[in-house]
Amino acid sequence: MARSIFRSGLFLHGELSFHSRIRGGENAFTLRISDHPVYATKPMADLLLVLTPEMWRAYREKLHKGSLVVAEESARAEGENVISIPALKLAREKLNFPIAAGVILLGAIARLLGLSQETVSQAIREVFGEKADPNLDALDIGWGLVSDSLFELPAPQFRRGEYMLLTGGQAVGAGAITAGCRFLASYPMTPGTPVMEFLAQRGERYGIVVEQAEDEIAAINMALGASYAGARSMVTTSGGGFALMVEGLSLAGMIETPVVIHIGQRPGPATGLPTRTSPENLLFALYAGHGGFSRYLCAPATPESAFYLTIKAFELAEKYQVPAIILTDQFLVDSYAVVPKISPERFRINDHTLSPEQFAQFASYERFALTESGVSPRALPGLSQHLVLVDSDEHDTYGRITEDLTIRKAMVEKRLRKEKGLQRETDNPSVFPEDLHGRVVLVSWGSTLGTVREAVEILNTQEDCFAHVHFQDLWPLRWKGISEVLGEAKEVITVEGNAWGQLGKLLRQETGIRPSRHIGRYDGRPFTPEDIVEEIRHEA
Repeated sequence: MARSIFRSGLFLHGELSFHSRIRGGENAFTLRISDHPVYATKPMADLLLVLTPEMWRAYREKLHKGSLVVAEESARAEGENVISIPALKLAREKLNFPIAAGVILLGAIARLLGLSQETVSQAIREVFGEKADPNLDALDIGWGLVSDSLFELPAPQFRRGEYMLLTGGQAVGAGAITAGCRFLASYPMTPGTPVMEFLAQRGERYGIVVEQAEDEIAAINMALGASYAGARSMVTTSGGGFALMVEGLSLAGMIETPVVIHIGQRPGPATGLPTRTSPENLLFALYAGHGGFSRYLCAPATPESAFYLTIKAFELAEKYQVPAIILTDQFLVDSYAVVPKISPERFRINDHTLSPEQFAQFASYERFALTESGVSPRALPGLSQHLVLVDSDEHDTYGRITEDLTIRKAMVEKRLRKEKGLQRETDNPSVFPEDLHGRVVLVSWGSTLGTVREAVEILNTQEDCFAHVHFQDLWPLRWKGISEVLGEAKEVITVEGNAWGQLGKLLRQETGIRPSRHIGRYDGRPFTPEDIVEEIRHEA
């Protein structure tokens, strides 16, 4: 259905909600159709498609007075606006293919929405390939079970080739490919796994080695070994897996070896809610690791920014020889959105290692030479008679173990000097509208961008006194400028999908600005704009 809407030239947002059990539990897909880009889900349904009695009981509360329900007959949905269809029975009797019941229902709702049958047929061919024929027959059956459209969709908003339908997980994977990733090690952990799957499916085509490690400790160390040897490397995990990687993270800081870490955040602590969403690892990612060392931290807001920020993470990791951490969540990783066609050429991919010719010119090579920027010339082993030494103990400029405390102090300061360069590379938060003077400012980060922006637009229809500041780059930032911008606000309120208000704590630490309130959601479901509006108005 999402592909069919997209092929019809319309914007959409598709959000998945599912339990972590292999059989049973909730399994739902919320599809929002629009005449403009949307990045948020909605709480109520105009059209509800129900397959089981359990889902009817769970989702009928999301209906409003004019909602239409299309239901599989055995779901036993009842009501004035319910169209009951014996899809399972028809799939068995007419097709001898029970699993096609869902496509029969698809045909019915596609016609009710006013879609072209050929457009839906093409989407079925794309998804099912050589197995398309029985599903096309099922589509025909469903199409014939209802009358013409009961809904009026917007006119097409764009032409083929101008936009893309992407999930955040696909976008992170595509960004890694574009950035030249050549090695990924991972132990599967939802919701980080879709990135691993995306790269594994395309590894042969793009020359990427994808290794399913025995655990997360092995994964991070494999990635560091590959990076030391010259391959741009990545790991993908979730919060619990990252906890196991922390020793390896500190190793990356000590041996100044680049690595990109994708964390698909889930509600914690411990195993938490594996298939639910909660951006609650900001402070963990920022302060993880024993000892102080520089890192880059970002949290994409949309599939589009997930693509570009992943490329940026690889570039900054390589340029500054630091870990770069990308924070996503299940809402971003699994949700579909229509985004402008991505442009890989916007980023120039640079080689930040010494060429064999440059390496040969060194009379002696110091892997950790003290420099003003904190970044030392990085050479790869095996390209010269010079050794490329790294060691997890404190070391001198050559990489040899030392307990000289003067050298120790110099090395700590060298590693931390990289933050000055990284600060020049990170982007300030987006501000809407630009003038915050006298406004109540909602501050957010990561995948809540579209939701909070919509909430502000709704609030401003009654009283134009609200604004929105959203962070995607998270560390290191130029906090003085951010303090000056937020200092114009009448009030600062944080909106985050966690209980603590972690960005609010970071703001207070770095700028002295203390948010007056925190609006948090931590039940495992994403915010809707209506949630935020209700919280603001209730408090007022």
